[in-house]
Amino acid sequence: MNTIKQTVQKGYAKINLHLDITGIMDGGYHSVNNIMQSVSLCDTVTLTERADGEFFVVCNADGVPTGKDNLAVKAAVAFCESAGVSKGADIYIDKRIPMAAGLAGGSADAAAVLRGMNALCGSPLTLPRLCEIGSRLGADVPFCIMGGSAFADGKGDILHPFPAMPDCALVIACGGEGVSTPMAYGMLDRLHNNFGKDSVYIPRDTEALRGFCESGDIGGVARSMYNIFESPILSVRPVAAKLREVMLECGAIGAMMSGSGPSVFGIFPDDTSASRAAEAIRAMGVEPHICRPNAKM
Repeated sequence: MNTIKQTVQKGYAKINLHLDITGIMDGGYHSVNNIMQSVSLCDTVTLTERADGEFFVVCNADGVPTGKDNLAVKAAVAFCESAGVSKGADIYIDKRIPMAAGLAGGSADAAAVLRGMNALCGSPLTLPRLCEIGSRLGADVPFCIMGGSAFADGKGDILHPFPAMPDCALVIACGGEGVSTPMAYGMLDRLHNNFGKDSVYIPRDTEALRGFCESGDIGGVARSMYNIFESPILSVRPVAAKLREVMLECGAIGAMMSGSGPSVFGIFPDDTSASRAAEAIRAMGVEPHICRPNAKM
């Protein structure tokens, strides 16, 4: 009698401690300098094998596509094609990461599926090979496979070692205001002359941030964070701007938008001030998430 195999994987959210644009690559992609840190806020992805080779997604959150358009399904199909296996799975996503928030929730789920499919099949592929597959699905997927902290350049999928963010209390909140990635990049292109030869924009240096992470100085980290998207996006997303303001008023030593938004995270000196901020955010009608930086998986 065959035993049905099952695996449970965590898909961890990420925040950006630094996000900047360095130019335009061949093919039209923006080249970036991106420092990412995974956090304990996560989705739980359960994969149960199917003998018929089909993939089906069920999710506890409304608005998540369950068919072939779901990035988790695309990840499962890409894995099977790359590994040369014929295996299906029921994929259940217990979602806690806010969607379309700049926290890589979809990429985290895709990464969890790639790791999970590899486990169901006896681990035929190495982590670098999984990252290669993931890079074809989305720029954040390789980082979500590896977790921890990393500096990324290129279109954001080429990873380099970076010292981990010091342990601290974090509060993450997303007010539900939509921010499309094309809109966000379009705003920056207009502000900075498409980052071409006529642009006077100079990307920010990351050495101070690296030094503060290495020395464990969380105050220095908070002072050194930068996100090129923050100023233009917060100017048109008032709830996100208010969330940042409330976090700082409640004792955050630093608060910044993650990715192209509209989620905001705050760094707090202790659990008490983080809880106070969470209460104030909940009073705004927004669900806060208290979490911590994650070490490498």
